[in-house]
Amino acid sequence: MSTTTQTPLQQTVRWMATHARFPAQRLPEKAELLVLIATAAATEESEAAAGPVNAGPVVRNKIFAAQMRNYTAQRRRAHINCDNSAKT
Repeated sequence: MSTTTQTPLQQTVRWMATHARFPAQRLPEKAELLVLIATAAATEESEAAAGPVNAGPVVRNKIFAAQMRNYTAQRRRAHINCDNSAKT
């Protein structure tokens, strides 16, 4: 027995068919708009939950992130202070 997950749009259409007698009847305009906005938000959340497509790793350790910023800043200062203009 296989279970397939429905997209938020499919869930919304199913709910409207069950509770609002869609497509024979329609909800009031403002109610339909709210339902569609909620569907769009649910779709966006489900896509975000799937994970970033081409993004690098997300650093959640604040201490490590601070250490990396400090390390990078020190490397930049070392390159700025290096004077290679003296000819030998």
